[in-house]
Amino acid sequence: MAQTPKRAFANVAASQTDSSLVSAVNGKALTIVSAFLVAGGTATNVTFNSKGTGSGIAITALIANGANGGAVLPYNEQGWFNTNQGEALTVTTGSGSTVGIQVTYLEI
Repeated sequence: MAQTPKRAFANVAASQTDSSLVSAVNGKALTIVSAFLVAGGTATNVTFNSKGTGSGIAITALIANGANGGAVLPYNEQGWFNTNQGEALTVTTGSGSTVGIQVTYLEI
C-alpha cells in the first residue's frame, strides 16, 4: 500500500537551534524524500536534526547556502535522511539570514 507524502515548510531565522519543521509522530520515523532550501541575502548554513527529548542530533551534514542561494534534494524514493522513531524533524541555522525550507516526507 503506497503512502501519501506529506509536506511542511518554515522560514527559519539565522542562528536558531532545533527550530521545529515537522512534529514527532508517535511510533513513526520521518523519511524525507525531497527538500529545498534557500537562504536570504547572507550566506547561511543549515543542518537537519532528529529531536526527541533534549537537544536534537544531526542527521545531515552541514548544508552551506550562499547568499540568495540554496540546495535542492529532488525526489528520492529511498529517502535522503530519516528521523529516529518518535522524534521530530528540526533544523539548526548558522549566522546569516532567514532560510526558507520545504520538505516532503513519509511517516514510516
